[in-house]
Amino acid sequence: MKRISVLLLTLLLLACGQSSAPEPPLPSPTPLPFCVILDAGHGGFDPGAIGAETGVKESDLNLAVAQLVSDALRQRGVSVTMTRTDENALASTKREDMQARGAILADAGADCTVSIHMNKFENRSVSGPMTFFQAGSEDGERLAASVIAALCDALKKPPRGANPANNFVTRIPAVPSVLVECGFLSNADDERNLCDPEYQALLADAIASGVLAFLTAG
Repeated sequence: MKRISVLLLTLLLLACGQSSAPEPPLPSPTPLPFCVILDAGHGGFDPGAIGAETGVKESDLNLAVAQLVSDALRQRGVSVTMTRTDENALASTKREDMQARGAILADAGADCTVSIHMNKFENRSVSGPMTFFQAGSEDGERLAASVIAALCDALKKPPRGANPANNFVTRIPAVPSVLVECGFLSNADDERNLCDPEYQALLADAIASGVLAFLTAG
């Protein structure tokens, strides 16, 4: 009996010492022939809107969501360029920052540009996402419509249309461009949600899905 016990113990130790077969690596996404420029609005000395309840800076939220959008697009095989990747502005003054930002957004090699922002309004009951395109741009309108449709669907919001505008970040690019206002920092519910990492991820996935739907629509 003692000999059997020793044999069983030896076999158990050998089994424990054997390393399990390594799991196969996850397949890399199939590269797609698209390049998207992502702009995280504001930054550094220019915080943008300030949360009415928490004092959170729009610039920080813009960067958090833009980075998640970048991750979501790259996971789908899309090439991404970002105007900024940290909390800093692109220059020391607003004018110089916009010039530097515009030079990136004007890259003719991109297929579209997406500028991420948070909204604010004197009527604190106003809430929800909005998208804006350069007035007169049919492709910009299609891009903005695709993104707001994806956002409203993901957030279970009533459908909203895209809005024509004349903003720097939609006017400068030579390619279809959209300015995404993810929600209102003047609205308590929106502000709370926009500070939530899970909600940010939901926003980012919807924005990426809307952009990809536009790019692959032909």
